[in-house]
Amino acid sequence: MFYYLLDNSDALSGPVEFSITPGIGIQLPSNAVELSFELPPAENGRTWALVNNVPREVIDRRGLVYRKDGGAQQVWSELGELPETFTVEPWPGNYYVWDDNGWKLDEAARLFDIKVQILAKRDTLLREAVLRIAPLQYTEDIGDASHDEQLALMEWKLYSVELNRIEQQAGFPTEIIWPLAPGSTEK
Repeated sequence: MFYYLLDNSDALSGPVEFSITPGIGIQLPSNAVELSFELPPAENGRTWALVNNVPREVIDRRGLVYRKDGGAQQVWSELGELPETFTVEPWPGNYYVWDDNGWKLDEAARLFDIKVQILAKRDTLLREAVLRIAPLQYTEDIGDASHDEQLALMEWKLYSVELNRIEQQAGFPTEIIWPLAPGSTEK
């Protein structure tokens, strides 16, 4: 006789040996079955399971799987083929979509996200520039601006214009040459 253990999905593992209790014999746990023959090793990607109380070799996709509609991972615990909405192929990461039985890079989505990030940075820099320009412009408007203040006002305005033209750069949005803020030492 050969003994096998059943897991929660009715997959068989074994054969296993149980000790003989003197005067009683072999005590089988509730998750054990007795077969009159030894099961051969299952093929790769398959396992033995008890189907209607008969051992059958079945497809085994248990483990980490990925949703085709966004790449979210989860642990699959059922025997048999995966539903169409899942794959065992790992999700490569952001901007990948399931297409034609594989993950494909969605370049348009990637570029759109880069553009959104670049424009958000530009807008932050423009807000900072406005904070610098306003007091200089007030000084100019009341006719009390010194030569240095007039020069600083012009530099900040030019910087703002350059920031506002980021989208017109040839490499936008992947290659940006950021203008330097007046008084900046960065290169």
